[in-house]
Amino acid sequence: MTHGGRRTVVVLGGTGWVGRHVSASFAAEGYDVVTVARDPGKRLPYARFVPLDLTAEPVERIAETLRAERPAVVVNAAGRPWGSSEEVMRTSLLELAERVLTALASLPFRPRFVQVGTVMEYGPTAPGVPIGEHTEPRPAGPYGEIKLAASTAVLEAARAGRLDAVVVRLVNVAGPGTAPASLLGRVLEELLAARAESREAELVLAPLRAERDYIDIRDAGDAVLAAAHATVGGRAVNIGSGSTVPVCRLVRRLIAVSGVPTRLEERAPDVGGPVSPGAGGDWLAIDPEPARLHLGWKAQRPLEGALSDDWHDRVRRSGRP
Repeated sequence: MTHGGRRTVVVLGGTGWVGRHVSASFAAEGYDVVTVARDPGKRLPYARFVPLDLTAEPVERIAETLRAERPAVVVNAAGRPWGSSEEVMRTSLLELAERVLTALASLPFRPRFVQVGTVMEYGPTAPGVPIGEHTEPRPAGPYGEIKLAASTAVLEAARAGRLDAVVVRLVNVAGPGTAPASLLGRVLEELLAARAESREAELVLAPLRAERDYIDIRDAGDAVLAAAHATVGGRAVNIGSGSTVPVCRLVRRLIAVSGVPTRLEERAPDVGGPVSPGAGGDWLAIDPEPARLHLGWKAQRPLEGALSDDWHDRVRRSGRP
């Protein structure tokens, strides 16, 4: 389970938004990082890359890859985000997870498996009532339902003794590489396009009433690392700051950071689109104590840095000074 004297981690979906930051956290800890994904064009400079379509290759091929790497840790950060069709989400989130579980069960060794889940698995909650360890999951849409099914499969396998696993359920995340389908991603893309075209940005969004728990994506990567080391198994741990921030504040902060003149208009959801499809409810926060207790983790980075770094990273990658 070491490579060149170092522990090895295999990050499934390791070149995606969450996967890249998970990979970075493990690399900073001294792990030999192996990313598994379909697109070699997105390989990371500090990680070895294995091209593999986890939804199409035979399960035995997945098992062969894991046997060859003998990782101490396997992280599942793969899958298409909400905003995809239900069929695509079911294939890339649930069926993929089930295939990986089958492959893990066939190994002659037992790595720690960390499934990256989401608080959308819980569905809407009452304002002022944080999501805790014993909150019953009641997802409001297909994305939450499918992610919950994947997490449930992992937890059932762990509790049956078939593998050593933990699920981390992330709140909203912000930081370099924000998914274009998210609220902040949509805002960033429009600001960047307006900057490139030397024009005023035009943002037409649903009413920004929501208050949600957000963390820096790099804190999320560190939480997955903490879950890999923690002496817990068969448990789902919610990952967040425990406090809420108005999404209107985040949007206005991004506009300020960009320096792009912007016309912001809030309209009914059928015009501007939902603030965060599938998130459910206008208020969401988690109880941060279980993560501190079970993982020794808590959010460290300020959101202002996540927003600023995301914007400047996009500007840099655009090639326009």
